[in-house]
This record gives sequence, C-alpha cells and structure tokens, in this order.
Amino acid sequence: MSRALSLVMLWCWALLAPAAWAGPVQDAQQAELERVRREVADKVHLSAYDLLDELVMTWVKEPPFERPTPVVMAGVSVPVGLGTSLQALMENHLSAALTSHPESTVQLVHCPACTAVVVHSGPEGTVVKRGVDDPEVLAKLGEDTGRHALFVDIEAEGAFLVLRARITKLTPELPIVWSHTRSTSATTPSLLRQPTRLTTAAEARQDYLDALRARGPISVPLRLGIRTYATPDNAEQPGVAPPPFLWLQTGVELGTTDARAWTSSVIVGYSFIPQAYQGILAQARVNRLITGRVRSLTRPNLYGFVGAAAISVWGPATGSFSDELLTADQVLLAADEEGPRTSFGTLQFGLDLRVGNRIGMGAFLETMPAFVNSPNIGNYLFVITGFQSVGTEVTFWF
Repeated sequence: MSRALSLVMLWCWALLAPAAWAGPVQDAQQAELERVRREVADKVHLSAYDLLDELVMTWVKEPPFERPTPVVMAGVSVPVGLGTSLQALMENHLSAALTSHPESTVQLVHCPACTAVVVHSGPEGTVVKRGVDDPEVLAKLGEDTGRHALFVDIEAEGAFLVLRARITKLTPELPIVWSHTRSTSATTPSLLRQPTRLTTAAEARQDYLDALRARGPISVPLRLGIRTYATPDNAEQPGVAPPPFLWLQTGVELGTTDARAWTSSVIVGYSFIPQAYQGILAQARVNRLITGRVRSLTRPNLYGFVGAAAISVWGPATGSFSDELLTADQVLLAADEEGPRTSFGTLQFGLDLRVGNRIGMGAFLETMPAFVNSPNIGNYLFVITGFQSVGTEVTFWF
C-alpha cells in the first residue's frame, strides 16, 4: 500500500513541477519584455521629438506662408502599439515649439468644427467623417477660423522613424499647399533641444565650443586647503608631529587647449594661526584630465595632478620640522618664543574633482624629502618613498 501511495505522489509531483517552474521563468520573461518595451518606447519618444523640432526649424528658416496664417492641427498619428499617450506628447511638444517660434508663420488656432466628427445624411447614404474632411462643413467656416489644416504622421519603418507632414487648404478640393518628409534612425542619439531655442547639431556643437572658449585659456583659482602630518613611527621614543596647517592660496592656471585636457598652474599661499605659526608657499602643478579627452560642461571632471612646492614656516609650533627629536616639554618651553624658521621642498600626487571648472574638491599625498628620517614625522603611506603629509582642498575658479 505504501509503495502504491509513493508512486501516486511521485506522479502528482511530476505533473505539478513544470507548472511551478514555469511561473518564475514566465514572470522573468515578462519583466524583460517590459524593460525592452520601455527602452524602445523611450528611444521612439526622443526620436519623434527630434523630428518635430526639425520640422519647426524648417518652417523658421523657410516659412510656408508670407505672413502668420491660422492653421488647425488636424491630428498627429503615431506608430501602432505606443498608445494615445505618445500622441498627446507629440501634440503638446509641437504646440509648444510653434508657440515659441511665431516666425514660422504657422499660427495654431482652435476650430471645434474642424476636428469634430460630423454625420452627414443624404439620398446616397450616411457619411461619418471629421470636419476637415467634409467640404460642406469647410465651406461654412468663417473668416476668423482656421483656413488650413496640419496633418503630421509619424511611422516606424524598420529601424527608422519617418515623419510626413502636410498642410492642406480647407476648401472643398483640399489642396496640399506644403508637404515634407523627414526620417531618422532610432539608434541616433537625440539632441534634446529646448522648445524655446531650436538648433541643429552643428549649431549645438558650435555653442558647446563657444562655451569652452568663453572662459579663455587663463583662470584664477582661489583655494582653501589643509595639510595634516603623520605621527612618528617610533613608539619607544616618539617626537611631536607638526600641527595641521591651514592654507589660503591663489594664482594662475593655464589650459594648453580649449579642451583643457592638460592644465598647469602656479600658486602662492599664506598660512597663519596666532601664537602658533605662519607660513608661505610657492607651488607649481601639472593637471591631466582622466574622465575623457575633453572637459565636460554638464558632468564632473576628474583630474590627476603632480606638483612641487617650496614652503617656509616659522613660529613656536614649527619646531617639529627638524631632524632632531622634539619632545612635548620642549614644545611647552617654546610657546612664548619666536620659534625656528624652516624652509623645505615637497612633492604632491593627487586627484581633483571639478564641476563646470567653477568649483572643485581635491586630495593629495605629499612627500617631504628633507624629513624622511625625522623622528617627529611619520608616514601615512610608503611607496618607493614615504608620504608624510595628507592634504585636502576646495577650489573656486574665476
């Protein structure tokens, strides 16, 4: 009996298992299809926007009428399967572009009788059509209503999106007074133009280059930075590390090209904490753009840099910049004294993140060859040589 029951249970499991497996697999397939559908729909939306923008640009450069003329938007058709939402988006976008460019001479007007469905009955039968397609209705239009109708058809033909536009005169003959066809590939990146300022791809590139050149090759940075120094590595007989130094710096930065892939700068700085220390520095840097070949105006730019600096400090708190061991007692005894004066050179390696070449944040490691063996200063990192200092900075460019 138990053997027969086991066989029955095994047979039921074999029947139900494929259905259980099919659920998650089918859901995953549906989710992937929905993702692909959204991606394709987004590309179609943007490509359709481009086609409508180019249509309005054509009217701006070559107006279809000699003077502003009332035109009824008879309708905008879109590819089947994308829904009425795309149709509404296209109508709104086209209306916004035409309203922002009255020089196109196409003046949209509201004509309820033109777009309404009209039922006409006669001896020959009953005809149902829109007002723009019925000559008898069109003949009754007054002088203040639209005398032309605009038809826009957007169709998908393979990998291309095709726009066909025509302007028809609202007379019984319905003559076409203007017609145009444009196409674009769905894989072509969209320009994302503003309806208030329509430009071609060449004009947009020229605007970008003009914006790059507007700043000129020379800029003036104003930098606020802080340097901190590593504590001594010798735990048995530790010295006293220098305090953090706050620096205010300015100078000149020069870009070798408009792309600003390479820049160089010369900076001077001053540091002052009352009754602790004072300092001056002179620094030179070479910066290299890491995130591309041309600096971007719309996204952050990351630069790597190498620099060298000459620093001179003096005051009671600068005794740590020495090869001799400095104890806490010596620091307390020197608090009321003028303190030593020390000058040394440094090398920096760091990164600088900039936004619009207006504001930036940077961080760097600094090595001080004169104090590699100092008992007062340790190393944050040792790669070929020791890096005794870490710095952070915020920069504004003018």
